[in-house]
Amino acid sequence: MTVPGYALYPSRKVQRLRTDFPDHLICEFHDEAGRPVFVATLARRCCPCPADLVTATSVADLRRALTPERRTAR
Repeated sequence: MTVPGYALYPSRKVQRLRTDFPDHLICEFHDEAGRPVFVATLARRCCPCPADLVTATSVADLRRALTPERRTAR
């Protein structure tokens, strides 16, 4: 069975994000135009993250949103 927009094997970018942010469940989706949307949600409430769900249009934006230094600098 094939589900459009769902990769059984995550990209290397997503694998790296998952390694770097183990407290989050991270996925890559694509909108109807094929543009990527990266989504992270907390696996369990255990870090001082500002939100339970974070979305970004790039890996770099998601990384910035999840990086502790960025969160405390606001």
